[in-house]
Amino acid sequence: MFRIIEKTLTLLLMASFLCLAFPGGGSSASDQKDIQIITWRGMTPAEQGFLSRLSELGIKAKFHHFDAGRSETNLAGFFRANRSELEKRDLIYTFGTTATNTVLNFGAGNVPVVFNIVSDPIGNNITLSMHMPTRGATGVKQSLSAEVILQLLEQVFPYETIAVLFDPREPNSTIEADKVTNVADVLEKQTLRARFIPDVEDAELHVELMRSQLEAADVVYVTSASSFVQKAYLLKQILPPNIVSVTASPALVDHGVSLAFGEAYWQRGEAAAELAAEILLDRKSPSEIPINEIKANESILFIGKTSPVADRLDLSAFPDRVKYR
Repeated sequence: MFRIIEKTLTLLLMASFLCLAFPGGGSSASDQKDIQIITWRGMTPAEQGFLSRLSELGIKAKFHHFDAGRSETNLAGFFRANRSELEKRDLIYTFGTTATNTVLNFGAGNVPVVFNIVSDPIGNNITLSMHMPTRGATGVKQSLSAEVILQLLEQVFPYETIAVLFDPREPNSTIEADKVTNVADVLEKQTLRARFIPDVEDAELHVELMRSQLEAADVVYVTSASSFVQKAYLLKQILPPNIVSVTASPALVDHGVSLAFGEAYWQRGEAAAELAAEILLDRKSPSEIPINEIKANESILFIGKTSPVADRLDLSAFPDRVKYR
């Protein structure tokens, strides 16, 4: 059940799309690297950007892919069944907080780990330091801090009351909700915490109740929960169309959230590839490579192109940094 899926990937960039070919044999050149890719909810643009940039950097590699299917049990079983093979890899790439923590907790010998799309590496116990990463892993922080996001939001749409939507079953979502709540308190904003678990069988029965709760706020902050992406149709139903909603994850703008501050998944994937190259080509250890963070003054304001609240936003602070999705 947990057999490693091995694929030799030849990368061809055609008209901005990444095409992956899977030859039957595969080169065994001495400089070829063995890279394990572990995803949480399937391949995303983050992995596409990662693979594309590695190719541009001239890194020849054989890639092995395992998708956890949003299950820690699946990922743990995969590690137990394949530990000896994983310890032979040159690098392990992980997507998301849960997958990264699971990989680090199990360990794969001295194989370096490059993580991607992690919202809070320190808060989620992935590392003790952003500048000198610990636990044999470095990577890419997904988003801006809660403090920066709420301050940028104030420039775009002044507010007094903010609802924080989170999935209590996802630790990273809860941690993000706690940080947003704390920052909002410091900024003297009123906060409403809204718990929503879209994976339960009767989730649709709670849609109207959730929407009425969110309508009491000026803005809604949507945490970066993978369940919100997987059940995007429910997210669109509970978000009041006349209320501005904001998130740290641009991917959620594709699923009904009004706006996000940050960087697209593809670019985060490219940043992860740059870190991987320092390990594979320059022979640096993860502890020597600071975790990559988005700079506030370079962040993009992503706006849903069909959002009914778009015309109420003040974009003067982002004259050249607005993208519609």
